[in-house]
Amino acid sequence: MKKHHFEERSQFMSLENHFLNTFFSGLYLSAADLITIGNANGIELHMHSREMLIKDLLNESNKKGSLQGVITSLTSLIDERISACHRLSIDYPAARNALAKVAQKATGSKALLAREMRGNPYEY
Repeated sequence: MKKHHFEERSQFMSLENHFLNTFFSGLYLSAADLITIGNANGIELHMHSREMLIKDLLNESNKKGSLQGVITSLTSLIDERISACHRLSIDYPAARNALAKVAQKATGSKALLAREMRGNPYEY
């Protein structure tokens, strides 16, 4: 008979997986980026894997009530990366199509964060 190992499932699992996979998000959020966002929102994160950092960042900010600030910080970081893509596409016209796809995925990530910020009206 198999033993089943049950791990507590994070309520932000889809968001965590989205930002850990650069194919879907269009972004690479480094450990330093996540620690900086945590520090800016009063959450002390210690160096771990990116997976642990994003989990800790989202779950701890939710517990402390600063999730809105973390989402706002992530959104502004995404805006910076999108504007960098636009600047690079002007400087390097041969890479314009690839950079446009990255910017489009990053814009989709912003929309995902905006949905998370609004919350689910059916959860209460």
